[in-house]
Order: sequence, then C-alpha cells, then structure tokens
Amino acid sequence: MYEIWLIINTFYELALMNLGLIVGVFVVWAGLMVATQIKKTQPWCTSVKPALLVAVLVWVVSFMLVPSMTKSSFANVTYILDYLVVAGVAAAIAGLVAVFVAPLYLLVRR
Repeated sequence: MYEIWLIINTFYELALMNLGLIVGVFVVWAGLMVATQIKKTQPWCTSVKPALLVAVLVWVVSFMLVPSMTKSSFANVTYILDYLVVAGVAAAIAGLVAVFVAPLYLLVRR
C-alpha cells in the first residue's frame, strides 16, 4: 500500500511543479476544441483514425526516446516493470498528441 501512495504522491508533486505548463496546455486544448466546434464541417468520428495513426507513430518514437529524455539508456532498463513504465510514459505522450491531432485534423480538412 505504501508504494501506491508513494507513486500518487510523486505524480502530485510533479503536477504541482509543472502547474503552469499543465494549465497552459489545457487552455490551448480548450481553445482548439472551441475553434473546432465553431468551424468544423465534418463529424468528430472522421478524426479518430488519423489521430490514432499519429498516436501509434508517436508512441513508437517516444518509446525509443523516453530513456534518453530522462538521462538514462536502455542498458538501465532491465526489468519488465522498467519496460512497462517506459511504455506508459510513451503512451501518455502519444495520448496527449492524439488529443491535439484530432481537432487539428478537422480544422485543416475541409
């Protein structure tokens, strides 16, 4: 139980340290969603496939780059849990990119 609390506390502290970045990204995303809702000409479902395709590509690239972004290397990634953490961080990056690509796709495609 202590490990779960430690992980939650770590993410909370990281979120507090980067609160300006988090709020800024949310404001940009909310503005993008409002602009898309006003100007879109196609249904939202048409942007799901391109967003997922981009997310998969970003996940693959992020999976390779995450260890170096944390000043580590794949030589230090030895256990299955290490690989799961790298995959999870890469999935979070890919999800964030997909959330931005979907409305952008609708704005660009007419």
